[in-house]
Amino acid sequence: MPKVLKSLTNTEIAAAKPQKTEYMLRDGDGLALLIKPSGRKIWYFEYAPPALKKRTKISIGPYPVVTLAMARDFRLQYRRLLVQGIDPQAHLEQVAEEQRLQNECTLEKVAEQWLKEKKRTSDLSEDHAKDVWRSLEMHVFPSFG
Repeated sequence: MPKVLKSLTNTEIAAAKPQKTEYMLRDGDGLALLIKPSGRKIWYFEYAPPALKKRTKISIGPYPVVTLAMARDFRLQYRRLLVQGIDPQAHLEQVAEEQRLQNECTLEKVAEQWLKEKKRTSDLSEDHAKDVWRSLEMHVFPSFG
């Protein structure tokens, strides 16, 4: 018969003391708190990715910055992704890449800011601004982005 896992409490987490080797306190459904010999406590989510059989883990963050309730919310989000057949680690990497691309300074963004500033500070007509933008779209952006 499998061992029944009792959910962690804030008192148990606060009372967890470092030992000579690192050890884990488990909350169930893949949520675990790693206690290091230095006294640092780090939340992890352990799971088996949809495409692989080998278990892996994602660092959620340090305790007490990430509370027990927050860690459980992360676990729930990651479990939902797994039910949909999505690897949480791959999903996090994809979201980070999308944010990086969104924040990236492209030539088109710089040109757009330049044109706005030019219209604001000079007597550039709206028609001329449209012509400049069309020229950039046709000749510059396809080559340089």
